[in-house]
Amino acid sequence: MPKINLICSYHICAAHQLKRDDWSEEKNREVFGHCARVHGHQYKMDLVLTGDINAETHMLINGYSVDSIVKPFLEETFDHHFLNTDVEFFKTHQPTAEWIAVWVYESLVKKFPGTVTLKKVRIYETPELVVEYPVS
Repeated sequence: MPKINLICSYHICAAHQLKRDDWSEEKNREVFGHCARVHGHQYKMDLVLTGDINAETHMLINGYSVDSIVKPFLEETFDHHFLNTDVEFFKTHQPTAEWIAVWVYESLVKKFPGTVTLKKVRIYETPELVVEYPVS
């Protein structure tokens, strides 16, 4: 059977603040701009799943199965949260789009059945700013 990529998209609303406590307010504004203030985004997240089309179902994986893996994670840890304080990972990492992509990937990579591989996570902080992890 052919190998295929399946891209599943989700929208998440979350707030964050980019700042370093060891920097002055001025330096934080200089480096992070408006992002030095608490603010929110409607993130878009793409999960790129890969594997062989199943000979019996003719799908890589049922979309409902993907949702049953991804949606609880998003609802419990990401959607409508203040990332800086609500997510343990971001107590030690800046909640940038780059680190969000790494965190989502590492959180979900082992959750899919053995025939399906999480190949990549894309985080759209805005329609114009997109990061991917891992880099191929």
